[in-house]
Amino acid sequence: MSYLPYGAQPQLRRGASSPVRVDWRRSLFGFGLPPPRIENASSNAFRLDINALRALSVVAVVGYHFQMPGFAGGFVGVDVFLVITGYLMTGKVLTELASGHFSFRHFSMMRMRRIYPALAVVTASSIVAGWFVTLPREYLKHLLQALSALTFVSNFAFDSDNGYFSMAAQTKPLLHTWSLSVEWQFYIWMPLVVSLIWRYASGSKSKISTVIIALLAVTALSLAWCLWQSQADAMGSSFFSLRARAWEPLAGGLIAAAEIRRWSEDATRPRWLQNGIIAAAGWTLVASCVIYPLPEARWPSVLTILPVLGAAMIVGARQWIGEASLLGMSAIQRLGDWSYSIYLWHWPIWVFALSWLSLRGYGVNATQKILMVLASLALSVVSYRYVEQPIRVRRDFWTLRRLLTTSSATFALLLSFVAVASLNGGFPNRLPDYLLPAELARRTNTPRDECFRNSNSTKNATGTYCNFGAEETAGKPSAMLWGDSFANQYLEPISSAALGNGIHGLIATQSACRPFLDDPVRNSADQQPCRDFNRSTLDFVLNHTEPSIVVLGGNWGNALDVSSLADRLLSSGKTVVLIMPLLNIGFDLPQRWIEKQVRAGGAIGEWSVDAAPDLTMNSLRAEIAQNLDKHRDNPRLVMVDPQSVVCEQNRCYLVRNGEANFRDTAHISNVNAIQYRGLFDAAFRSALHTEIKAYERMD
Repeated sequence: MSYLPYGAQPQLRRGASSPVRVDWRRSLFGFGLPPPRIENASSNAFRLDINALRALSVVAVVGYHFQMPGFAGGFVGVDVFLVITGYLMTGKVLTELASGHFSFRHFSMMRMRRIYPALAVVTASSIVAGWFVTLPREYLKHLLQALSALTFVSNFAFDSDNGYFSMAAQTKPLLHTWSLSVEWQFYIWMPLVVSLIWRYASGSKSKISTVIIALLAVTALSLAWCLWQSQADAMGSSFFSLRARAWEPLAGGLIAAAEIRRWSEDATRPRWLQNGIIAAAGWTLVASCVIYPLPEARWPSVLTILPVLGAAMIVGARQWIGEASLLGMSAIQRLGDWSYSIYLWHWPIWVFALSWLSLRGYGVNATQKILMVLASLALSVVSYRYVEQPIRVRRDFWTLRRLLTTSSATFALLLSFVAVASLNGGFPNRLPDYLLPAELARRTNTPRDECFRNSNSTKNATGTYCNFGAEETAGKPSAMLWGDSFANQYLEPISSAALGNGIHGLIATQSACRPFLDDPVRNSADQQPCRDFNRSTLDFVLNHTEPSIVVLGGNWGNALDVSSLADRLLSSGKTVVLIMPLLNIGFDLPQRWIEKQVRAGGAIGEWSVDAAPDLTMNSLRAEIAQNLDKHRDNPRLVMVDPQSVVCEQNRCYLVRNGEANFRDTAHISNVNAIQYRGLFDAAFRSALHTEIKAYERMD
């Protein structure tokens, strides 16, 4: 029994029994030449079911990204794509190994011919579009992401930009390329591992069996890692990780390997696979996952098994692959043919359309979403017709040397452009000068930013705590800044005030981790790294004489967290400097400021709004004050109210003197953070006065 090659069969016109040559120039919409399809082991029938599964997957992804009803779980389309990729590519590698014709170089070039040209066109188009609508710093970051996309490492790039203060997903035109990078990395290690096993195993049956065992082991390890990471990784890095995703394409790869083993033994398919029950269950499972609002926050997770299992059932069942089936409908097959281009184009269109609409003060309604879908489809058809197909089919013109030369020249040109952009600061002169202060407000780095822990409680700096303020001196009070980003944002004025008052300080700040007195019931929903961090910080403070001054700040959701921790610290003889909540703006201030100025056609140097209760968080502030009222005569409790800096006479200033007071929806801007120094000067003087009196009483 011979092995049938995967993904490299002669092109067959539907219904034909022998290869025919089709001229790609004759069909604008690509009807003439569909992409390579997998054939049934027993006939030359096309795998229309796989192409239909591609269509469903890309429709699901687009529907989810465009926020359309009925696609609440549409992001699972990517997981389905990975299963298909694993099935096709693992099968291709194994059949070519069995026939003695496998070449890693040929395999890589085949995948490059399929993936790279359209990706390069979309990437270049996004760079051109970004020139007109993207601020300098964001544009430079976009250029670097473009380089990572074209080198298939964008999953690492976007993972590193996945922190609390990273740019929003809907401002990254190439964010979706992370999945292509994961695929390409799979294309590197899978053929290498499989070919090595094939080389050193003996006997054809033994070879394929050994490959299956090895793939099963890797699949199990990857799935175990995925499930562990989904619980332990608060940063969500597993979303972009091949280690946590490898089991998905390997699920398809195992099906391909099992089929090849069965065919090599001239075995028939089990009877239970010879009907459509398995396929129908698979389609139902995938469709249900697309419709149901699955939790994306910790994806991939145990629930990811559902769409992967559904896709594997469809691929393995090999049902409804005939031309007369529902899946063989021309519209469905065309969407399958165009699926790669649709996936490439839809996300940049969404990102840039949102930017254009936002600048002009428009929302996104159903009509505009339909127009975006049509634009994605139109560009996809053009891309498929004039980029994908010619390069894949016209190999007499697009030789391997010409393809590599063109790709290398494109990448070199982009690299040069990125270098010039880096030296130029993202070409700020292309935009009006009055927009630049808004970009400056987005700057998120603070003094000693390397000391700010991520949500997994790791930081770049060594040592348990970093220092700020004055040098540590025996016999003098010291302080600790304890909290999340809403405490860390005041590090510059706090450091300056501490230095001016001769106070040495320690930094204990962690992303998305407000300070609280850990309670097994009340804090059961909080991340374990945050709970551990708060417990260890409290133990450190209580078990040492210094720091005697604890500066607390955080994004508290309730007053109980504040009062319970303050009570504990005050009862232990610590002085508590409590930073009260500032403002909850509810929108991206720099972006909204840009939009207002663009619509006004000039600079807006001052922008104030009514001090509404929701904006000033009056209820939370009142509850905190009420809970701490019992300490009103305790000099060790010092309240700092930053609202007094930005609000006056029932008005709160979002922009003043041409500078934004906030860098996002709630955090203060580092541009003018020093304006809060006076508050902390007064707080530290009061705290020192209290501590000096305590020292005198001890003497």
